[in-house]
Amino acid sequence: MRVLFTIYPNSLAHLYPVVPLAWALQSAGHEVRVASHHSAAEQIISTGLSPVQLGDTDVPEVRLTDEANPPKTPEEVDRYTRALGLDDREREFWITFYQYLFVPMSDYVRVDRSEAEHLVDFARAWKPDLVLWDVTVPAGAVAARACGAAHARLGNGEDVLSFSLEKLAEREAQVRAAGLDPNPLATLMAPLAAEYGMEVDRELLLGQFTVDSIPEGMQLPTNITRVHMRHVPYAGAQEFPEWLRERPDRPRVAMSLGESTRRFIRGDWDRTPKIMKALDGLDVEVVATLNDLQLDGVEKIPENVRQIEWVNLTHLLPTCSAMIHHGGIGTYSAAVPAKVPHLVCDIEGESLMLKPVQEQDASRTGTLLPGLEIGKREDREADGPPPVFELPAKKVEATPVSNFVIAQGSGARLDHRAQSVEEIRELIRAVATDESYRRGAEAVYDQWLATPSPADVVPVLERMAAERRGRA
Repeated sequence: MRVLFTIYPNSLAHLYPVVPLAWALQSAGHEVRVASHHSAAEQIISTGLSPVQLGDTDVPEVRLTDEANPPKTPEEVDRYTRALGLDDREREFWITFYQYLFVPMSDYVRVDRSEAEHLVDFARAWKPDLVLWDVTVPAGAVAARACGAAHARLGNGEDVLSFSLEKLAEREAQVRAAGLDPNPLATLMAPLAAEYGMEVDRELLLGQFTVDSIPEGMQLPTNITRVHMRHVPYAGAQEFPEWLRERPDRPRVAMSLGESTRRFIRGDWDRTPKIMKALDGLDVEVVATLNDLQLDGVEKIPENVRQIEWVNLTHLLPTCSAMIHHGGIGTYSAAVPAKVPHLVCDIEGESLMLKPVQEQDASRTGTLLPGLEIGKREDREADGPPPVFELPAKKVEATPVSNFVIAQGSGARLDHRAQSVEEIRELIRAVATDESYRRGAEAVYDQWLATPSPADVVPVLERMAAERRGRA
């Protein structure tokens, strides 16, 4: 069987989760290729997988150009919220879909760029049996249909996309009455589908099925076909550090605040300085994978903290008693097989809404999102600045992850805006030493171990590909 993956470029959060499944397929004798923008080729090669390079080699990825689509405005988001009759919790799902996911989804379905065309051309020539497409690269569904392959989405988070499409279908009359597009994703996909003589239908938007690596208790209830798969952590190849060979004399706490925002959020929304103060004098050993930008505002690094730029979490976590992290799915999942309790950085009640601001008026430096400081030229005033959006002070997945670990008894929420230094210090001590959190983490590990591994899923994918190939 030939299997083609499509992933969003230059993001380890999109590449690393697919590696264990890609290797499971290869190890079972299947041919595997990973398609992405040409700039991601070296990252893909570093995982031992074969890239398919999309786009003209002299053209940068969309997000680095001034022609990329900016996020939707809060006003437009809320018009939909009212028409869809969403409560406060559901509104956050809609924001995640319409303001966040919609941005990368718009990048590589464009007919005025060559990436989607190259993907379809490759699929027609190579003739994969199965296309597994990153939820942010729906052009994978078009390529699959163009060559007659079966296809599925790769789920790596709450399925806000299918939730949102189902809400739009349920409330179509109200959405139309409000003068809104009843299916903005279908409208986004329509030009590319039309280019290849296709109609946009539910299958083109949601795949024939979804390979889902999110724990059931964290997933949204939607009407889709799922293939559940264990999220096996992968963080690349790295030499095992000698200092990790000896077990620590006191509880070790890992601190990792993510791979993406470490490039542009100073002091990690002021939580790093506060957490460092809470760690100072605590009877634990801390390994903090923080760079200089994340340490901005820290007056001193406590003596019990080892600050290191990067370490493979699959090496570090088996030696730890707790982990402080930003709530990213990949980081959360790395702690599960190590049976490590979590302290999830999450501001309870803060909306995920992205807010447009003028850069010079931003109240806190370091909270502006560089990848989104762009918009179409024709949408701007002649001499006006590009739109800039301010991020909320938490990871998109932080609240569902923190809610899940609390419900499972495997951790706690660390809210640096609501909790004092003393409260944070006591919370860290409790999660690192209280046996109840360890038992909760062990129970989550048992659930994880009972979920089919990537190798277990391979025969399921073989069967489903055989059943669905050539289905329009």
